[in-house]
Amino acid sequence: MKIIRTFTRVLGLLPAFLPVSLTANSWTGANNYYVHTLPTSEQESLFQAMSDAGMKVLRTWVTGLGSGQKNSDNRAVGDLEHGGLGNYDDTVLNLIDQTMLTAHDYGVKLLIGMYDVNALHSEDAYYRAAGSVNAFYTDSTTIDAFNNRITHILNTHKHQTLGQPWSELSDYIFGFEAQNEPMIFDQSFYTSHLSWICNTAGQIRGNVGNQDMLIFTGGGSGSASVQSTFFSSSFPIDVVAINDYNDDWGNFMSSALSHREYGEQHPEDKQLWCPWELITNSNPHQQQDYEIQVNGADWSTLESYSKSTASVTAAFDFSGALAL
Repeated sequence: MKIIRTFTRVLGLLPAFLPVSLTANSWTGANNYYVHTLPTSEQESLFQAMSDAGMKVLRTWVTGLGSGQKNSDNRAVGDLEHGGLGNYDDTVLNLIDQTMLTAHDYGVKLLIGMYDVNALHSEDAYYRAAGSVNAFYTDSTTIDAFNNRITHILNTHKHQTLGQPWSELSDYIFGFEAQNEPMIFDQSFYTSHLSWICNTAGQIRGNVGNQDMLIFTGGGSGSASVQSTFFSSSFPIDVVAINDYNDDWGNFMSSALSHREYGEQHPEDKQLWCPWELITNSNPHQQQDYEIQVNGADWSTLESYSKSTASVTAAFDFSGALAL
């Protein structure tokens, strides 16, 4: 298993069961949760910049969104189940279909989440069915509905242009995760309910036979992300993701490294990293403010880090998952 330091500042990876390699190259990626709702021209600008910087993967997820995210001109889209659990509206999946094609043109693959914890906290259909945030992870009705959601996304839905289910699109998809940041707002609940991550990962793997399409944990906050359970041979996870909120890597990475090798804290040293978040318009400086405008004032620094990372020998071989 790998660990990915991902989502807030950077997505970090720490492998669990990828092949160890002394010859593979390190790589970089990025995040944008609303990329599929941007105009095609802006998607092209984003992926062109990523390609120029040598970035290989963009992480996003299936969720409903309002327009004007980060002051962009993205369109609004409803969640897959905005009409109720099991009542699927594939509009959001169709948008991601087209984004896959655009990304592929620039040598970029997608890492796709099935759901977002923030939608749950916004009291969406799953929240209403479960009755609370934490109950979503334990209630049999929502667990069954979520498993059905995973199957619908990965196998029932067919790509609008390619005519294949996402489970077969390894040329376009790097991997999957059940949820962005599961249980991240309640760390004690998270550590006592790791079985939910295991079970939903199993549901994904049951729908995706290609082992080069990797399964991620979705990421916890800092040290809580790295659980010994994730490194069990019976655990159906390929990549452990770390959301770096506290910048306290020195307090827990030595323990993580005892499980698997991973690059250290600074971007120029990372073997695998995906900064939050690439945007196509001027940075609106909202909330915690980790946005980076492609080709903007800070882009040259990020581009330089990304290019230098590619020259670092990686401890794990991601070549199968990265192949286009």
